[in-house]
Order: sequence, then structure tokens, then C-alpha cells
Amino acid sequence: MALVTAKRISAISVELLSRALVLPMTVARVPGEEFTGDAGDTITVRVRNIRTARKQATPGAGITYDALNETPVDVTLEHWYDAARITDEQQSLQLVDFATQVTAPQVASVAVAAENILAAKMNGLAAEGSFATTATEADTRAKLLLARQALSAANVPPGDRFLAAAPDIVNRILSVPDFTRADAMGDGRSSALRDAIVGKVLGFTVVEANGLTAGTALGYHRSGFVFANKAPVAPRGLPSEQSATTIAQGIAMRQVFQYQPDILSDTSVMSSFAGAATVDGNRVFKLDTTAP
Repeated sequence: MALVTAKRISAISVELLSRALVLPMTVARVPGEEFTGDAGDTITVRVRNIRTARKQATPGAGITYDALNETPVDVTLEHWYDAARITDEQQSLQLVDFATQVTAPQVASVAVAAENILAAKMNGLAAEGSFATTATEADTRAKLLLARQALSAANVPPGDRFLAAAPDIVNRILSVPDFTRADAMGDGRSSALRDAIVGKVLGFTVVEANGLTAGTALGYHRSGFVFANKAPVAPRGLPSEQSATTIAQGIAMRQVFQYQPDILSDTSVMSSFAGAATVDGNRVFKLDTTAP
């Protein structure tokens, strides 16, 4: 087996991580460099409030000055990790491909944890509309139009509107006549997001999200939520080949790989800081499935 270093593993982690995450790619991002310190640190995102122009009643009349009001939204980072010990016996006799057998499961574990932070914010919102218990094309279309109308009434821009749906609701959406399959869409989105898109319907880009509670869907503008992510710093005193930090498409992870002679084992640790918050409830419309 070829020598495994942190740099080689981190290159693999970027590819796997970008494939694993869906929801964070559909919302606003806080640059990782805006965070400093340990887990639990919080940054305040300032959201500009909508302003209304005034009319000057007569030429030369005095005018009114309105304050520059902003709504503060706090985002707190949590530290999520996956640590594994690989004994000499496993390393020498059992492992055939370290990246496949060790790295891939660790990356998937931490990636899912990061996405679940955002999914939890979405799952925690109260539903404003309900799909009928028995799915029909007419009911599904009517409820999606309800979400569309709510966002438009809130002056939400028509671009960057997403519809994140649990798998069972995606099946309903596929039957709507207005639905356009993803393979019929041509756009300049990143490959990772493009692979996650199911299609488009009534102005929404539809993504399937396993992190959402079954029977739910959310229509939202990208600015309705914020997601933050940062890789931990390299450990002090550790050789550079045993630690690596990688950032791709705004998603960051650190991998630490070293030998522990006291237990005759290698250790592999993947970790990442992540946090999420709801920015503006008016830019989100949640649907669930209940009795009519």
C-alpha cells in the first residue's frame, strides 16, 4: 500500500465532501476567515431591512431621514469530528485501500453532521401550509403555488429560489406538469450543486434533502438562511505531512494523521467547524403533510 499522508487524504476529502453536502450549497455563506478562536465562537450577520422611498411634497420642502436599520443574526460554530484508530494488525493485514476504508466514511460522517446543523434549523421552523395526506397533482401544484406567492408577496427576488424537499415530497413534485427535469437544464452552477438538483418547478430549483423530516418541503431564497464553515488550525508541534487543511466550494475540513506508539496504532481524525441560522423568516415558506 502506498504511503498515506494527510495531504493525500485531504485531497480525497474535498471530492467526497463536495458530493455529500446539498443544503449548504443553497444558502448564504459566512466566509470562514471571519471566525476566530475555538468552538462556540459566534459571529453576527447584519441583515439590511427593506427601505421605503418617500415623496417630497413640494419643491424645496424639508425631507425626512430614515435610520439605517439592520437585523442582527448570530451564527455559532460547533466542532464536529470523526476519530479512528487503526491498529498495526489492521494496517498490515486488513486494509487494502486506506482512502476507501477509512477516509471516505470519516469524511461522509463529518459532512453529514455539518449539513444536519442547517437541516435542524429548517426542521425546527413551523409549517405555514400543508400537503394533503393523499398526494395528487392538483394539491401538490396548489401548495407550491402558495409558497411561490408567499415569497413574491414578501418582495423576495425571483432568482436563487430553492425548494428543498424530503424524498417522499420529491416524488410528489415529480408529478407536477410544470416540473422540468435537471437533465433538461443548462446553467453555470457548480458541478456539486448541479448533481444535487432534481429539477425546476414554478421558479424553484428543487433539491432532494435527506436531512429534512419526512413529509416536509421548504421554499426559500438563498438569503433566508446562512451557513458558516471553517477548518480547525493545524496542531502545533505536528509535522506538516501529518496535518492538512483543505477548502473547496466554501467547505473546509482538517485531517490529522499520526502514530501512537503506546498503543501501536495509527490515528486518523477528520474535523470541521460549522454553524447555521435562519436569517429572514419572510424569505422562507415551509410545507408539511397533514390531514386535509
